Amino acid sequence: MTAPLPLPGDNRLGCVIEDLASKGWSWQPGLLPDVLLIALRDEIHALEAEAALAPAGIGREDAFQVDHSIRKTRITWLNDSSPAQLAFSDWAEHLREALNRSLLLGLFEFEACYAVYPEGGFYDRHLDSFEGAKNRIVSLVVYLNDQWSAEDGGALVVWPERASEDDAPVATLVPEGGGVVLMLSETIPHAVQPTTKKRYGIAGWWRVNQAIDGKVIPIS
Repeated sequence: MTAPLPLPGDNRLGCVIEDLASKGWSWQPGLLPDVLLIALRDEIHALEAEAALAPAGIGREDAFQVDHSIRKTRITWLNDSSPAQLAFSDWAEHLREALNRSLLLGLFEFEACYAVYPEGGFYDRHLDSFEGAKNRIVSLVVYLNDQWSAEDGGALVVWPERASEDDAPVATLVPEGGGVVLMLSETIPHAVQPTTKKRYGIAGWWRVNQAIDGKVIPIS
């Protein structure tokens, strides 16, 4: 990971920005550079072999719980502790700057985790943040799978902004390696269909920089 990474060009970034502005989500196959895809895939496999991933839950802080009837996956948080993670942070920062420049979202802090869905893993329909909460503004999903097809399951199902329970989904996205999804965290419902084999990826979120008594909250 010593050579400079190829970053998304203006045309790809323009597609992402137009999609987010018009419909609240964007699917970009092959957006992650191959060299970074391979490095991150190798690392998530190594972490899995070391049993370094914990069951993922729902809710935050006191409301956190592990409920396998809603979500079945294992995660570990990224902390820039490896060259692959540092390179990914730089790549994600390029996206953040482009989104802020064009959409004036005020994205500030980024958090991300590796996520492994075991065979039979899934995640029921949900939003990544309650509307108005401002704790997550834009969600980022990056797929690290190798040779994935529709028959392998694990597709990401996307509904339109503020869709009701009766509304039909607008997309079913096969999690092909290198593919990237961006969504407005508070308004785009989505779900992960049951997978028939292990499904690898990264889930990330950008927050705005909230303040208390006019003072900026530092990144922890």
